[in-house]
Amino acid sequence: MSECFPQSKATFARNEKGLAKELSLKGLAHKANMALLDKEASAKIFQGMKLASEVCSNMITLIENNERSSPNTVDLHGLYVTEAKFYFKRTVEEVRDREQPLCVIVGKGIHSDGNIPKIKPAIQALGESLGMIVDVDPENDGCLIVSFN
Repeated sequence: MSECFPQSKATFARNEKGLAKELSLKGLAHKANMALLDKEASAKIFQGMKLASEVCSNMITLIENNERSSPNTVDLHGLYVTEAKFYFKRTVEEVRDREQPLCVIVGKGIHSDGNIPKIKPAIQALGESLGMIVDVDPENDGCLIVSFN
């Protein structure tokens, strides 16, 4: 994809408009395919985190007699911001009727550029815009506690 658009511009500048159009369309096709593959990858990452969370919760449950088991937890760290927002909204729809708050694992931004969190502020803003109370977990600043009004 990254090669198609510059090549298209260069061929257009040389007045090879047919080839330029072909390269441009090829670049657009690559871009659409990349978006599709990103979406599929984020779904697999999210599902993998959900499964890992369930396995860990089950192990903790066996060790600590259900004290730490929580069905109202969603792990978003490792996703892109747009993907995290999508899965946050979807999870909110699933758990909103429950009386328990939602624990949202967003990470601390350690793996982000400049160690600046990206998911955390995006989810905080989104939750507040949807009328929820969003607080940072006092025990783990990589988690948000979302309460429904």
